[in-house]
Amino acid sequence: MNQVDLYINEQRVDLFQDEQISITLTAQNVQDLSKVFTDFSQSFTIPASAVNNQILSHYYRTDIVGAVDGRLRQEARIEINSSPFRTGVVEIENVQLKGTEPYAYTLTFYGDLVSLLDLLGEDYLYDLDLSAYDHNYDGATMIQGFNQDALMSGNLFYPLMSPVRNWVYNVSNSSDPRHLDDIIAGAGHGHDHGVNYYEVKPAIKVVKLLEAMEAKYGISFVGDFMSDTQFNKLFLWAHRYEGYMYENQPNGAVSQLVNFNAQTISGFDLSNDWWLVPSGADLQNIEFNYNIDSVVYTQEYYVDLYKDDVLYATNAHTGNVIGGKFVPIKVRTGERWQLKLRPSTQSAMVYRFTQFFGRNVLTLTKYYEVRQTLSATYQVRVDVSSLMPEIKVKDFLGGIIKMHNLVITANSETEFNLQTLNDWYADGIDQDLTSYMSIDAVSVNRPPIYREIDFKYQATEQILGFEYKRTNPYGVGYGDLNSKFTFDGGSYQVPLPFECPLFERLTDIDAGTLTNILVYKSQTREPDTSAENRFQTYLGSPILIYGEFSLDISANPIAFVDESGTETQVNQVWYANISSTSVGVGTAYSLAWGSDIDPYYLTSVTNSLYATYWEDYIVDLYDSKRRIVQVDAVLPLGNIITFDLKNKIIWNNQKWVVNSANINMTTGRAQLELLNEV
Repeated sequence: MNQVDLYINEQRVDLFQDEQISITLTAQNVQDLSKVFTDFSQSFTIPASAVNNQILSHYYRTDIVGAVDGRLRQEARIEINSSPFRTGVVEIENVQLKGTEPYAYTLTFYGDLVSLLDLLGEDYLYDLDLSAYDHNYDGATMIQGFNQDALMSGNLFYPLMSPVRNWVYNVSNSSDPRHLDDIIAGAGHGHDHGVNYYEVKPAIKVVKLLEAMEAKYGISFVGDFMSDTQFNKLFLWAHRYEGYMYENQPNGAVSQLVNFNAQTISGFDLSNDWWLVPSGADLQNIEFNYNIDSVVYTQEYYVDLYKDDVLYATNAHTGNVIGGKFVPIKVRTGERWQLKLRPSTQSAMVYRFTQFFGRNVLTLTKYYEVRQTLSATYQVRVDVSSLMPEIKVKDFLGGIIKMHNLVITANSETEFNLQTLNDWYADGIDQDLTSYMSIDAVSVNRPPIYREIDFKYQATEQILGFEYKRTNPYGVGYGDLNSKFTFDGGSYQVPLPFECPLFERLTDIDAGTLTNILVYKSQTREPDTSAENRFQTYLGSPILIYGEFSLDISANPIAFVDESGTETQVNQVWYANISSTSVGVGTAYSLAWGSDIDPYYLTSVTNSLYATYWEDYIVDLYDSKRRIVQVDAVLPLGNIITFDLKNKIIWNNQKWVVNSANINMTTGRAQLELLNEV
């Protein structure tokens, strides 16, 4: 018998002497192709001893608020004969009482992957700090990410993806309504043409989103997959709202901290631009006052009062301000009060605060008074975090894992390894467990075989994607793969939380020839009655694309138009598509599950998601020689401690893959579910 010890928040708990604890280990299970699993134990009980009551904060009592919140899983680890075995979390299931006294707690142990999900919680992508990729909202800056790779070292770029207009190429007939949406370079058509700086939206590298998760949650993702060439070409389009990036959007101009540089009454911290309420009694009837001059901005703007980095109150103004103030309030020791400013539109604003002070409105005592000696400029910035699509962090990460058929395993409580399933198995070693296996009761089973498997993106209303599915005789959407087999069984789906974008190669309308300008139009098939040649704007689910610099379009140049209306001829752009490169179909990888025609190559790309990441696994599953064998074993301590699902087991002169294992840590008895290697 092994000695099993459980630690909760680094405190060793008491166990029943006869309690046996089992743990189930799974990584990827043929019973559910789309899921990645973790270690979990069956429920077990521990005595309600004085030690355990203290550790679990007397959970059976509702009148005690202790260090352990029973609503949350607690950090835990398991040792066997004083050797580390697993780390993770425990969850309190219930407390058993005998009369009015507690008798036992029922707990369940989960591996570190569950604690990862607990960390991610219900956060959305826009809760990540992506400020390192914020940049100026102007043509000079944004063109660096449009026809160059100079913006953010290529970690963010502006793809040819239109959120509003139905871009076309070379319509010289000014009476043709498509003429207004022409993006050709040159003024020969008698009308300004090109892609406007305000109508493009950035795409950010997915690897950088994972790095932002690492920073926020104090974790790290490791493994060869993090440096995989194709994965590092994967970008997420920053398309949170339909329509333009900022015009008429709720995520418009953000508040900019006012930088004061002089004071006439001390008490204000000029280095941090805040008033720190001094120690002592809380202050009543405090009124914040300000004057503003030199305003160069014709529209409404806002002065925001912040307390401890949270918006407290807002005043709206136009032009210069004399006697601006906020309603008197009570402030408390240690609070930080700051003044910020934001225009109502995404455009530059010049201003100067000639006075900002806080005073007692009854006694007129001033606690500080500061000002700006020179005019300042509100610099419009692209706030990348606010542009992230409406998807939870855990759902986004889960989509990436499903897409690439990854196995995620925990190296520690904070380090998680990402590998493709094939690479994960390749890192395993062979273990001969023949001498520990029992042949008294062996069950050989048929693996679950599905009659139909669907690898699916989210359904789309985007005009080209919708029409593709509507006209497809099999009703399969662009990028999806539906496989039917001549077996009995049910259907199974592997869905992604993303849409698969269908790009379009523009035609030179006057010449009637196909260009190599590849664009995506985020519009539905419903006409926009406000303008000809326009359709309703579209949001849909998040979109992943491959991005690569650069694509030569010098044979059909386009124009980029900045905020002054100046056109710049563009001869090269970022290649953005569902295929990973423009240099050759043989070297390209595709985000389509199957053999859909690539809009750039006009032929299918062999290296699809299915072919690259899933085919080996599915082909083995459907091999006529595939069997699932259930067999018992009694494992010595060394084999329990080092048991790793990626290792193949040698038994009866044959190699087996571990589909799942249930190990009684106390007795060493194991129930193994094995797949024969085919």
